Amino acid sequence: MALDADRRPSESFCIEVVATAERLAEIRHRLATWLEPIGVSHTGIADIVLVVNEACTNCIEHAYRGLDPGLIRVEANQDGEQIVVDIADHGVWQPPGSQPSTRGRGLPIMRAVSDGVDLKSSPEGTTVRMRFDAGRQECGSRTT
Repeated sequence: MALDADRRPSESFCIEVVATAERLAEIRHRLATWLEPIGVSHTGIADIVLVVNEACTNCIEHAYRGLDPGLIRVEANQDGEQIVVDIADHGVWQPPGSQPSTRGRGLPIMRAVSDGVDLKSSPEGTTVRMRFDAGRQECGSRTT
């Protein structure tokens, strides 16, 4: 993902919304709007937005299962040559099922598209941290 060295964000990105599917479009739009002035390519933006949307969808579907919807917090910042994005909830971690299923592809997709994924789960909630190498020269999307 190439980065235009002359363009920098004025501040970090942060949005906290109720964990419902209706809020996903707002998260995607606002994140893309934050990434563009940094100089991330359109392909890079699409990749980052894709996996952030996947992490947020996991929060909606799993973190608050059986509970009233809680909050999702998405934070992003530029750390040198990397874009770092944290997606956090205050719900309960749901381990992947042991039986074969058509579900459970979210984390593998996040790992394939990003340059690193860290998952931290505690009784207070779960945080997924993804890193994207903003300085890497891009030949195409990792999702194609």
